[in-house]
Amino acid sequence: MTERDRRALLVGGAAVLGAVLLLRVVPWSARRVLAAEAELRQRAALLARARADLAEAALLRDSAAALGQALVGLAPKILSGGSAAEASADLSGRLNLAASRSAAKLERVDQVSDSTAAGRLRRVRLRATLESDVRGVSGVLRAMEFNEAALSVNELRIVAVDPNSPDRAPEVLRLQVTVAGWFLPSREALKDSLTVAGKGKREG
Repeated sequence: MTERDRRALLVGGAAVLGAVLLLRVVPWSARRVLAAEAELRQRAALLARARADLAEAALLRDSAAALGQALVGLAPKILSGGSAAEASADLSGRLNLAASRSAAKLERVDQVSDSTAAGRLRRVRLRATLESDVRGVSGVLRAMEFNEAALSVNELRIVAVDPNSPDRAPEVLRLQVTVAGWFLPSREALKDSLTVAGKGKREG
């Protein structure tokens, strides 16, 4: 087999591997993540309804209990922190942990603007770039899927760093992914965000 044939075989193998990741691992992970996010939205709706019910004196006791249960149920699913900056730091830490446990190199993490809300919950997004082999990339995706917080993958791209690398060199893949998570803002942070939004509307 010539050097050219070996390189062609390597490129073909990388393409097949990428297809397996995109057609099997990613859709399966996406379904699990979407299901977790749907459950989180349902709990957020329950939380919003419970807060509305608290305004009615006749349902005060039952609503308070429902609100407490909703908060307890939401706690493991949301990021820690009462502001977007704190929640983003928590999400970044989870990405770092997933990368280190999967022997992946986390090259950079950038915050992505996001104003999505579900009841009182707010969403934050980060765009991360990692490098690893096939096992490492799969490990990072699985770590995000099975994270105790409800994380969702909005964008995903996997490319070979050097498809023309020698046969004996380990294949390196670059994973570019945008991950989102939810947090419950503090009253001060929520008030500040509403004030900024109100100013923006008046200026517009």
